[in-house]
Amino acid sequence: MNTELDNLRIPLTVIRRGGEKPREISFMVSLNNLEIGLSKIKDGKVEVNLCLTSDGNKINAQGVLLAEWVGECRRCLDSLYGELKLNVNESFVEEGKIFDDEEIAISEKADVYFFDEVHLNLEPLIRDAVLLALPLSPLCDPYCQGSKPEEFPVAGNGASSQKDEKDEKGDPRWAVLDCLKE
Repeated sequence: MNTELDNLRIPLTVIRRGGEKPREISFMVSLNNLEIGLSKIKDGKVEVNLCLTSDGNKINAQGVLLAEWVGECRRCLDSLYGELKLNVNESFVEEGKIFDDEEIAISEKADVYFFDEVHLNLEPLIRDAVLLALPLSPLCDPYCQGSKPEEFPVAGNGASSQKDEKDEKGDPRWAVLDCLKE
């Protein structure tokens, strides 16, 4: 078995042992397939710093995830890199009991992760947070013209694409909404 993935499975007894006192955990984990579009997490490494607090039959995870990403500019294909610093505040509930418990608000029912009777698995939380924060198709500069701007001009950028409002005609079905711009 992969020991790094085993580190993501926290025994419930360890979390609940302190009562309402938060259990602080910090570690570095390397996960596969942390990529979306033209961006991916460098070496799949994510630094996890969380406080786990037991609150009745749910466990709250609050803290920070840190990761470095690499990618390509979608226009010129230059290499890009950046850092993610993600603040997370999520709840875990016991699998199968979420709809039986009336203490959990309806709005929270859709925004929870599950744990089994023995372990709390942090992998889904880390994957979701990191993948949602990665830039889908990054740009090196908002005004990047690409590698061959003469052959492949970029529409909607720079001085060449500036138009008068009179020249710009929209869909007449949406004309009613133009009054909302003011």
